[in-house]
Amino acid sequence: MATEPSPSARQRRQPLLHGIVSRTTLLILFFAGLVGALVALGSTVVVAQEERKRLQQNVTDLIQSVERTASVAAFARDEQLAAEVAQGLLGNRSVHKVVIREGNRVMIELGHETARSGRALPVQVRPLMSPFMPEQQVGEIEVWPAAHRIDEDAGAYSRFIAVILGMQLVAVALAAAWVVLNVITRPVKTLSDSLHSLRAGSGDRVPVPAGHSGDEIGRLAGDINGLIVRMEGMLDSERELRAQREESEKRFRLIFEAAQTGMFTLDAEGCMHNWNPWLARTLGLPACNEDTEPYSLRRLLGPEASRLDALMVRALSDHRPAAADFQTTSAHGHVLWLHLVLNPMSGQLLQGIVNDVTDQKRAEASAIAMAERDALTGLLNRRGIEHRLDQALDGLQEGGLALMLVDLDGFKEVNDTLGHEAGDRVLTAVARQLESIVRRSDVVARLGGDEFIVVLGALDSPDTARFIAAKIVTSLARPIELDGAVHARIGASVGIAYTRTRDEMPDALMRRADEAMYEAKRAGKSQYRFAS
Repeated sequence: MATEPSPSARQRRQPLLHGIVSRTTLLILFFAGLVGALVALGSTVVVAQEERKRLQQNVTDLIQSVERTASVAAFARDEQLAAEVAQGLLGNRSVHKVVIREGNRVMIELGHETARSGRALPVQVRPLMSPFMPEQQVGEIEVWPAAHRIDEDAGAYSRFIAVILGMQLVAVALAAAWVVLNVITRPVKTLSDSLHSLRAGSGDRVPVPAGHSGDEIGRLAGDINGLIVRMEGMLDSERELRAQREESEKRFRLIFEAAQTGMFTLDAEGCMHNWNPWLARTLGLPACNEDTEPYSLRRLLGPEASRLDALMVRALSDHRPAAADFQTTSAHGHVLWLHLVLNPMSGQLLQGIVNDVTDQKRAEASAIAMAERDALTGLLNRRGIEHRLDQALDGLQEGGLALMLVDLDGFKEVNDTLGHEAGDRVLTAVARQLESIVRRSDVVARLGGDEFIVVLGALDSPDTARFIAAKIVTSLARPIELDGAVHARIGASVGIAYTRTRDEMPDALMRRADEAMYEAKRAGKSQYRFAS
């Protein structure tokens, strides 16, 4: 079976131009050649110009060297001597024509009339002075420089200089390439190959290239080894942290499975994920595993789903836990109160914790019920009737609601003549009579003293309230038997406030009923009146 080649083997198989050694050498030679070409071109132009100037200066120097001899020839009118001077000048490559005059007469003219190239140099004319009288001019000498030969000689010299410079640059480039190759690129490649061949966790280190222990390459190798040590330390720490996390997850899983508290994850759609066994048993959910579909908490809470939405929005917007109590039904069909805490997590997820607070809610309800009951008669007291009246007005849908304020007539005389114990029996008897007259859905309460309240709901018309009020007045006008032959006689004045709207405040309804009750008392007692 074929084996996968190692990274170092794959690297050795790469094309030559992909290696740092080859690329560095080629780049050095390329830029050296480019610079050499530019230098050679520039030096050719400069050297050629300087060489032209030098050759032209040579022509001037030649004229100066034969000027005295030419002066003698002109003074003596010696054409043979003038011809020798001209031949001597024409022997130089830089001169192509010489003319020597004695006065206005041409003594000798040698050379070509025109240059071979299109480029011409100015003719150099020098006066010839008398050897004996320097202030007297006896003739002149004209010399035509050979421009094409000067250009040829200057070009040849500049090309020679360019070749020398080019060879020097090539030698310098090769030397630089050799130095870079052996001092920088090969050690770097050695470090790269060593680094590629390292195995994670083997404890191996990158060797320092020979001769580089004290320079930057040696420091680079040391830094690489230091990085390897730190990476190995980080890997060891990560392994340890992973082991600790796995242990923590095991402990959390044990707590999650055995906790007597509901735990779950809730997404932004209100669907539960990863619930624990306690929640499954309490709410009748299937056991949660990887294949279990998410369960809608909204559907579980039913009518209170809107409160769940508000709780989720508050937790996600405030980025802190939010809690509320919800009423639902247990797996066995019993009423269940749950205290739900939502804690925001990353993204749009929420962590939910549920506690069963049914017993606490029942205790609270029992305490509230006891606080809202009259200890003597068992009826609702003032606090209880205020609560029930608010509920009755809020739930008013169709029909009307009547509030009756019943005040006993003659009760003070019963207390004064028969005693407070007899008065308590009278109050208890009145409570039972009022309960027997109204429907079970109606409410009877004792405000305190000898004042009672009756709330009639879902009335088709005020006539029903009149009928009930008349029965109350008639019933309470009968004697109340206490002990054997002892009877107590009382009466009742009733004020009625009727409403068909839920917008009326309970205090206003009570005030209207109270005014109607006092109107009945002023009218002679033991009767009822409707509030205007």
